[in-house]
Amino acid sequence: MKYQREFWTWFERNATRFRDVEVPEKESLLDELQEALHCYCPHLWFETGRADDGTNELIISAEGDRSYFSAVRTLVAAAPKVPGWRFIAFKPGCGFEFDTVYEGVTFSPKATWFLPLRSKSDPLSLGVRVGYAHFDQAREQIFATGTFIMLECALGELALAESVQHIEVVALPSSPESSGYLPLPELSNWLQGAVSDEELKANPLRGPA
Repeated sequence: MKYQREFWTWFERNATRFRDVEVPEKESLLDELQEALHCYCPHLWFETGRADDGTNELIISAEGDRSYFSAVRTLVAAAPKVPGWRFIAFKPGCGFEFDTVYEGVTFSPKATWFLPLRSKSDPLSLGVRVGYAHFDQAREQIFATGTFIMLECALGELALAESVQHIEVVALPSSPESSGYLPLPELSNWLQGAVSDEELKANPLRGPA
């Protein structure tokens, strides 16, 4: 418990300085907060801002790396009550009503489709094949990283890591529905069991989950 106490003791002393980071010294403030967090665990990151109810929020994240999820949980569980602040473990999901841009490529959930996948060797491992009409094979890694960012934003860091074990990106077939694809905004329902076992068996995962 020593190191998390040290972080929160430091944060309590400095909380008022981080209430509004939209100031000229914004970058130095954020760097200072990140440095303090890395003293606890160098594999954790954060987001901060003000919620609609006026409460300041500090979100602690492992950037989807499950090896450090316990460090996130431990730190947030040890958080003290700081007036005007709310502390959150893992990036929360915000739904599918957004667009985001990564490396010049636009990722729009409303214009994206996915194919449900299940591993033959491990039926409990679920995956998704994400199809894009504007997919560029030469930029596959950019599409892969952008897809992860989009899914993490839509579902939330913890839900994505615990529910989806495999993600691949491809060019969208000319007739996605007849190829078994579903609109990406239906992903949450599928992960909650809305898709039947028969559908999943019809789309086995190729390769490791």
